[in-house]
Amino acid sequence: MQLLKSAAKLVARNTIGRLPPSVKRLSGQLAIHGGAPVRDTRLRPYANPHAGKWTAWHTSVGPTFRGIFLSGSEGLPQTLARKFEREWAAYCGCRHALLLPHGTDALRIGLAAMFDHDGLDYGGEVIVPNLSFIATATSCLDRRFGVALVDVDAETMMLDPKCVEAAIVPGRTRAIMPVHQFGHPADMTALSAIAQRHSLKIIEDAAQAHGAEWETGNVGALGDVAGFSFQSSKNIASGEGGVLTTNDDAIIDRARSIYNAGRAPEDGGRWEHPRLGWNIRPTEYQAALLLHRLEGFDYLQTQRANNFERLETLIGRDQALQPLQRHPGVRRHGMYMFAMRYHGERCRGEPLDKIIEALRAEGAPVHRLYPATIAGQPIMRELAVRRAQYIRVLPTPIADSAIDELVYIAHEIFLGPDADMRDIAAAIAKVTAHFAAGSA
Repeated sequence: MQLLKSAAKLVARNTIGRLPPSVKRLSGQLAIHGGAPVRDTRLRPYANPHAGKWTAWHTSVGPTFRGIFLSGSEGLPQTLARKFEREWAAYCGCRHALLLPHGTDALRIGLAAMFDHDGLDYGGEVIVPNLSFIATATSCLDRRFGVALVDVDAETMMLDPKCVEAAIVPGRTRAIMPVHQFGHPADMTALSAIAQRHSLKIIEDAAQAHGAEWETGNVGALGDVAGFSFQSSKNIASGEGGVLTTNDDAIIDRARSIYNAGRAPEDGGRWEHPRLGWNIRPTEYQAALLLHRLEGFDYLQTQRANNFERLETLIGRDQALQPLQRHPGVRRHGMYMFAMRYHGERCRGEPLDKIIEALRAEGAPVHRLYPATIAGQPIMRELAVRRAQYIRVLPTPIADSAIDELVYIAHEIFLGPDADMRDIAAAIAKVTAHFAAGSA
């Protein structure tokens, strides 16, 4: 019986789902009120990001995994890890890369290696944006660096250079950690000038910005060190994973020692540990998967870029949801998230959650972004009291209001056809028109 139901559902998708949708769905009653949705995702699902995996497994990934399994070398000497590091460094236009189990590892080990800091005492303060995933701050705290949480730019939501410079405390501030949020590079021209004026280091949080480019170069090669993530939601993913990049020979040597239990970076003795370190080495399976996915990455990014631009054009400038502005210095967006700001005045002040509910009922895959700033997270509020020397929160009115305004569409949606972009834009227009008219 269950098999028959599944077969019937498949037939429905392949027949009804391919029929031209009725134009009536584009206006009239909202789906949350019983009307026809712009897109019935049960019959017209969005592009499947896992399509093609079966073929890839049999032709590439599976045989490679089998070879690793049978070789008995699933970790050291990390031949495939070294190969991926070379390819990733070349892709980012920098000299060195170090594959790690997590993106957070890349940031915390990057900080430790950049300052040759063992993490056993206070290391000074790192300036980070108050609007970001919490790992931006906790990677610093893990190595006993304090964080100064500052505001973001009102148009791009990237770290605001003016706020950075105002937050610098001579003798206390040691580094700036710009976050290339949503795939949009931070203003590295301005931030690099500030760092140079005040003798500060820069560590890029590039967890969301694979393949992004700023006017002065590729993300990952713009500061002293950078950290990327390959967690399962990222444009290139291996379930979990991260990579550290740098152009500095001394930094990569220290990082290789730290991640290998403190052994000397090249040909160190197994039982000799000249530096404090930990075992943060990845497996060869992780490297094999990343090598496979790097091969087709630019092709997928081109498809995402075309659909990003198409959806921006279709939405226009008068809807309740507006795509965030791009800084003119951005040469290539990383396209991790299609981020938009909600303008409540265009929907008579309806709360964002109600707008999202209406959009999702119309078939638009829109999600709310961060529910709180970093400073607003429960643990950070607690630490600001209990460990006040480690948490400094500056005024962040833009970040504070952004948590009630920002939504996003995930990158895998942009691997579909143009019709998907038209449906998303139509859903936004339909919901905007309904609430702008003050309909119940």
